[in-house]
Amino acid sequence: MFFRILFVLCLVLPNVSALHAEEAIVVQLNTRTFYAGEDFRGRDAEDKFLPLNRLDWLNELLKELPILDRTVIHIDQLNRDSDFLWSPTGPGGWYSNSDSVPEHLRLSGYTVNTGEGGGFRLLYLTPNSPQKQYALGCSSEKESETYEFCVLRARYPLDPRIIVKTRIYDPPPMDQLDAYFEEVAELTVSIALCLDITDQLEKDAKQSVREHLAKAYATRCDGGLSS
Repeated sequence: MFFRILFVLCLVLPNVSALHAEEAIVVQLNTRTFYAGEDFRGRDAEDKFLPLNRLDWLNELLKELPILDRTVIHIDQLNRDSDFLWSPTGPGGWYSNSDSVPEHLRLSGYTVNTGEGGGFRLLYLTPNSPQKQYALGCSSEKESETYEFCVLRARYPLDPRIIVKTRIYDPPPMDQLDAYFEEVAELTVSIALCLDITDQLEKDAKQSVREHLAKAYATRCDGGLSS
């Protein structure tokens, strides 16, 4: 009987150890430590980002949120403070032309600048309100009445070299974009805050995210875009 129990333990213990090892996986981005909970594709090759959709446990939760349909979310570390992203001319000052932006692509409440390229328009959007701590790069085909693709970069309030980046495929119609962008920025930064275990290494990040999303964002993790 003893040897039978020992044999069973030998089968079970490695699996338990592997489970604990996966649950212990975290990602260090500049000064902050984020919970991942499992290995993910690209972790060994690139250590400056955390791709949320590649975490199976988290992706299942994200897929339940209609507002995040057709999005891909990363927490990224930059090589310098993110202030350069909030300039209306965008990274490198390339988006310097506002006169060429068609009227139907000017979003109320935003400064919209453009840089021309190929058969499509590239546009950079910065909110006029300082309360909206994000900026967007969007593309639009020459004959299009709206944006086909946008990348939303939101300021992470606990570290100036970290941003939460959301790739948005097929955004909503123009008259819905302002509210949509604001909610995506707020939601994705809040998820990142739930995953941040820097100051609470024993924090149950999975439970924090589940509670935050299940209660329609009524339960918030510490911090936020206005912090």
